[in-house]
Amino acid sequence: MPRVVLFIWGLVAFAATAAAFSLVHPSISSLKPCSKNNLFAPQRNGFKHMTQSTTALNVVGGDIAGLASKALEVTASSLKSGPWGVAALSGISSVIVTAFTMIRQAYSFSVGYGFSIFGMGLYSLLSFSDAYNFGTFQGIKGSAAACLLMSTLFYGFRLGGFLLFREYTVKSKREQFKNLDKSPRLKRFPLALSVGIFYALLFCPTLYALRAGNLAGNLSKISFLGAGVAWFGAILEAVADAQKYVVKGSASDESTFVGPTGFTYKICRHPNYLGELIFWFGVFLGGAPSFGTQIVPWVSSGLGLFGIYSIMTGATKRLEGKQEEK
Repeated sequence: MPRVVLFIWGLVAFAATAAAFSLVHPSISSLKPCSKNNLFAPQRNGFKHMTQSTTALNVVGGDIAGLASKALEVTASSLKSGPWGVAALSGISSVIVTAFTMIRQAYSFSVGYGFSIFGMGLYSLLSFSDAYNFGTFQGIKGSAAACLLMSTLFYGFRLGGFLLFREYTVKSKREQFKNLDKSPRLKRFPLALSVGIFYALLFCPTLYALRAGNLAGNLSKISFLGAGVAWFGAILEAVADAQKYVVKGSASDESTFVGPTGFTYKICRHPNYLGELIFWFGVFLGGAPSFGTQIVPWVSSGLGLFGIYSIMTGATKRLEGKQEEK
């Protein structure tokens, strides 16, 4: 039951965050002012007071719904053009990560990570649906930006779904995640917001590739190459994750398990981590031709790529240390 409540809270938080973003966006000036009804004026007639209060609530409810609708519209338009693209991505990502982080603190780096990438991809798909033919295979295949977007959708949904499945089928993972719930929920907001912004930086190349449309010449070839690299990395990580899950599940003693040794694990010690790095490098490569001389995409995407490289190399060293102890 608490998780259902938190899920509902997450939906409310999405609308609230989108509304907050819209307040600082220039186009918010097109919003109509709220009703000037005095909600706190004393009433002599109790029934009259109740009627006016109900009317006022309806007005406020309508204003909130209108504000939320406008915020979603502003977010979509910000993704398509203008200087607010990274901010819009950050808002989408942070809301998703925050909702999951309220359930489990560790979800900010796992399930929330995967589904925030998927969420940004899905929002981008809807926002750019009038500019691309996402409904057919030929339409997707003919556009490097569309191929890149599909790779992020696959990557995010697969990763988020796999991590949820693993948690609920592996008892040790459930206990590990539960033991990491050390901070009160309200104190998790800074963490959730910061990692949400980081995930937005990772997604930036895809956004700018969609904005640029279909490039020509060598730039188009580089974009297609990047999309292909991204797909390769996403599939490599998916296969390596599945292989490790199956092999580890059949191990007699999990405490002494040091990992698979065949198939993808013949490539390197941690092919799932390698696949993740290849995926994000491919995303960066696929989007870079669309950056041009713009500073924002170069800085944002560069920070995202550097950040994920630092995180994955650090995680590899920690995992190597744990396996050596076994």
